Amino acid sequence: MTDHIATRLPLLKLILGAAVFAYEKRFVLVRSLWLPFAIGMSLSFADSFGVKIIGEQKEADEVAAGYGAQIFVITAMFFITVIATVRAYRVFLECDLADNSPISWGLSETKFTLAMFFLAMIFMFALAMSSTVLVTIFKAFGDVGYLAMLNFLPPIYIAGRLILVFPEVSRNPEIGLFEAFKWSWLVTKGNGLVLMFLAVLFPVAIALAINWFSLAGVPLAELIGAMLVWVVLPFEVALIALSYSTLQKLS
Repeated sequence: MTDHIATRLPLLKLILGAAVFAYEKRFVLVRSLWLPFAIGMSLSFADSFGVKIIGEQKEADEVAAGYGAQIFVITAMFFITVIATVRAYRVFLECDLADNSPISWGLSETKFTLAMFFLAMIFMFALAMSSTVLVTIFKAFGDVGYLAMLNFLPPIYIAGRLILVFPEVSRNPEIGLFEAFKWSWLVTKGNGLVLMFLAVLFPVAIALAINWFSLAGVPLAELIGAMLVWVVLPFEVALIALSYSTLQKLS
């Protein structure tokens, strides 16, 4: 592996390329993701409508049942999202799917889930460290207002540098997690800011836009918003998959 990436990731080309890539793979994506997406959308509708209605009942046992149902739905949505994301990565990276089954859980999904928890822990540790340093600096300036948001920049940057662990474990489930994280950190040298935008800020902006639309009061807005979450997932995966393929060729 080279120590330096000579070519930087082209931000706009990647965004446009991801849209084209997802469109070109649309039929394969439908064949590979129809069941996880159907389950995911059903769970989204249950969370948005049925479960909330149960939780609004006045009886204590009905409220408890509502909370229990919400926990079940949230947990199920997490695992379905992992399955759908791994399968989308394998489609974009042209890997075989296990036995061509409509839904499955294997080593890639397990390591993907573990990588999510490890990355969350790294994010929280980096946030705690940056907050400690910046709060000390900010005390000299008094009330800094929105400048406190700078606390999130270091952990977001680190998350961008480590984001390629997900396509790596999806493509190569045999790789060790530490090795995958190390590879992602090394190969993203010089492209941290681009990946920070593509992997974190851009998806968060899309999620906020969908949430805003869902709360806009437009007829069926909540229903459409629940569907949009799953519709945009292949595009977001395509962004990282293209970045992964580009940097892998340069490494």
